[in-house]
Amino acid sequence: MALQGSLSDFGIAEILQLIGTQQKTGILHVKEVDDGEEVHVFFASGRIIRCDVAGRDRRDRLGAMLLGADVITKDQLNAALKVQKSTLRRVGDVLVEQGALTTDVLQQFNDLQTRETLYRLFEWKTGTYAFEGKPPNFARPVGTPISSESLLMEGFRMLDEWPLIRARISNYGIVFKTLKDLEDLETEADALERILDDAFSEFVDASVDAPRPKGATGAPSNLGRSERRVLALVDGKRDVTQIIDRSRLGEFETCKALVTLMDEGFIAPARQAKPQEQPGRQRPRDWRDVVSRGVVNVVALGAIAGAVIFMPRSRIEIHQNTQEVASEAYQRLRTNRLVALATALEVYRVENGTYPDTLAVLVEADLVEADLLEPPGDAPFDYVAVGDDYVLQ
Repeated sequence: MALQGSLSDFGIAEILQLIGTQQKTGILHVKEVDDGEEVHVFFASGRIIRCDVAGRDRRDRLGAMLLGADVITKDQLNAALKVQKSTLRRVGDVLVEQGALTTDVLQQFNDLQTRETLYRLFEWKTGTYAFEGKPPNFARPVGTPISSESLLMEGFRMLDEWPLIRARISNYGIVFKTLKDLEDLETEADALERILDDAFSEFVDASVDAPRPKGATGAPSNLGRSERRVLALVDGKRDVTQIIDRSRLGEFETCKALVTLMDEGFIAPARQAKPQEQPGRQRPRDWRDVVSRGVVNVVALGAIAGAVIFMPRSRIEIHQNTQEVASEAYQRLRTNRLVALATALEVYRVENGTYPDTLAVLVEADLVEADLLEPPGDAPFDYVAVGDDYVLQ
């Protein structure tokens, strides 16, 4: 093995960067210590061309993804698995041959499975790695080749945003209800006209109240294609896991879309279908230390928010007006406080076996300071215990 060692000394990001920069061809074997899961990443000239999973859970994950997305039926999967067992062929190829799905759909899910597996590697802190420099032992790649640079950029973005998302979606058993429909969104033409109107508003007489564009409804929205796809799946019955399966966007993009939909007022948590933790993600072990870091982050972000709010107006005008900057700063401060509160709630649950009835109990338990319960702006924190889980927003 030309390159091997421990993930505690050399992280997966550094390994991928080294292989990509040197345009190596070979197989990277990564093994996680706690559950024994092992991932084999195949490279050709520094680009990832395939990713296989072995270890404790040896069920066919691609088949499970296709079944969860309602692309195939359980009978079709069982028939394909039976053929796979006798021929050792990949279950996806068997399903295509049986007419259960098309080659394009198989390619889409192969790519999604590969990226989901690779993104999980960024969270592995303990384990071993070994790079074997040899050509791949298969005739063709399973998915679309992925450059190490693009994977690193996306992986770092996910690591940065995941804590904020988890503070809002604490359990994958939560079911969301719809508050507004897609029809409440302004059209793209309306949005473009509104943007142009805003851009040239300083040249228009402010005393004249310009009429709204025909067909425009409600306030502007930031919903993109991902949010629209996820919103269409929210029906008051599906939990987060089922929405992830059917969206075909992946875990991170789906959860991020759900948070955006909550912020935009399109959906809200309705109930908890069943207790269920996020797959492949572990809770922090040193609870008190995590709470301390969360509070420190809140203080630091507060200082940054204050600095942005009171920047000289001439600098802010280069990008946007003072009101918009202040609003964004307050929103970030609020979100960071939600992260600290969510962590404190987990500490309380571990120590007491259940979540508290109110957030004030966290102060009494000396887990957070009282001022952490006072969010910036006028909207108070909304906390409700839901069975074995909670809703915090």
